[in-house]
Amino acid sequence: MSEDQINIEFIYSDTCPDCPPAKRIVENVTEDMKNVKVEYLRAKDSPKIIKDHEITHVPTIIIDDDVAFVETLTESKLEKKLKDKMDE
Repeated sequence: MSEDQINIEFIYSDTCPDCPPAKRIVENVTEDMKNVKVEYLRAKDSPKIIKDHEITHVPTIIIDDDVAFVETLTESKLEKKLKDKMDE
């Protein structure tokens, strides 16, 4: 199992109705994961990331520089994705 840090970038908008529930999922799943760093980035304040990853919808969750989830997120899918990353 890898102890390397996993970086999550959570791209959101203040007017997005799906963003607060998705943020809670990210917080719930990652709260006890010491090797996971989460950064919350407002889409309008992050034009480079939006352009580089061709983001058109929020919430968007980027894990280690790869877009992992767009608009929809469940705890089980995020847990599986992070577990797979840790096992790499």
